Amino acid sequence: MRILQLCPKPPRPSLDGGCLAMDAITRGFVAQGHNVKMLVVSTEKHPFKIEELDSDYVKSTAIEAVSIDTALNPTDALKSMVQGKSYHITRFYSKDFINKLEEILSNSQFDIIFVESLFLSSYAPIIREHSNAKIILRAHNVEHSIWEGLADKAPKGLKKWYLYKLAAQLKKYESTKVNDFDALITITGEDADTFRNIGATLPIHTAPFGMDFSSSVEASTKEVNHVFHFGSMDWNPNIQGVEWLTKEVWPIVRKSISDAKLILAGRNMPDSFRSDPDKGIEVLGEIKSASEFFKRPGIMTIPIHSGSGMRVKAIEGMSAGLPTVSTTIGVCGLNLEHGKHALIADSAEDFSTALIDLLRDTELANELAISGKNHIQKKFSNRLIISELTEFLDTIKP
Repeated sequence: MRILQLCPKPPRPSLDGGCLAMDAITRGFVAQGHNVKMLVVSTEKHPFKIEELDSDYVKSTAIEAVSIDTALNPTDALKSMVQGKSYHITRFYSKDFINKLEEILSNSQFDIIFVESLFLSSYAPIIREHSNAKIILRAHNVEHSIWEGLADKAPKGLKKWYLYKLAAQLKKYESTKVNDFDALITITGEDADTFRNIGATLPIHTAPFGMDFSSSVEASTKEVNHVFHFGSMDWNPNIQGVEWLTKEVWPIVRKSISDAKLILAGRNMPDSFRSDPDKGIEVLGEIKSASEFFKRPGIMTIPIHSGSGMRVKAIEGMSAGLPTVSTTIGVCGLNLEHGKHALIADSAEDFSTALIDLLRDTELANELAISGKNHIQKKFSNRLIISELTEFLDTIKP
């Protein structure tokens, strides 16, 4: 197939789960022999750096980028609210991007145009005007669900009202615009159900994040000696989750295990999170290699209470053989069995109890790690996921 992939940020370098998810699709399509062309948005937060990309990757994807200023602007945000528009969407709408898109479509023909995320959905009419390709929306999340969750957790006041307003605008946009596409790809079955419930009538296929695994699914036995959270800290659900972990969960753990250690790692760490030896908290901030970090003998936590889609770090960490404690939302879409593949808890008391049990019981931690790793490697092979996705796309392409 001839595929044009539109991305709201460069998939490489893979700075967060969204980047990894987009890159997995690209790698999968290329490995199957499809002709892939990429057009990505370059922003201040996620700049496009072609000099840092592998030459084979650049050649196989013919990747190009357009710079868009997506920085938050209070005036533009207020204007969008007054006009009843979603500011999340309008920030990504650019005449320069339209010009480049029209240029590409006038010079090349495509079977499939893969739109990564709702943020680029406003370009669908431009695509229709210049191409007969089938347009596929890949929804990494149900965006309004994320903001509803953030609003639920926010204290009463103007911020809470504003977050609910943003969520309502996004929900209206998602419910009306999703059917502008020829098909929808979701990351989880739960997200697919949500889209159907808000009015989606187009064909829907679920394609979770996948990884390239070795044939071995054995996990090494190791004694866990700390708890950690690893994730991009410029994402509000992660910020809220870590605040809950440090303020409500961790004091209970320390009361039971006085020398317990918590490590916080991730890019764009807010200044509000600081190392505190008296509380056993160490803040590392951004790290160079996730794979190296996951070799540490720790317990992975996923403490988020809002969001949708799939946590890529859950697949990465569990596939590396790490015992995991998560909220229900944190492992959505992974089909995990509590007590067998991971420990799942939503209250501070239950979450802390799970951490205490694993810190005290090395055998339990390793049994959980091995079972979780086997499950992830069997269910989330990128080769299998891309094969099933390609079969679905074959049924709708021109």
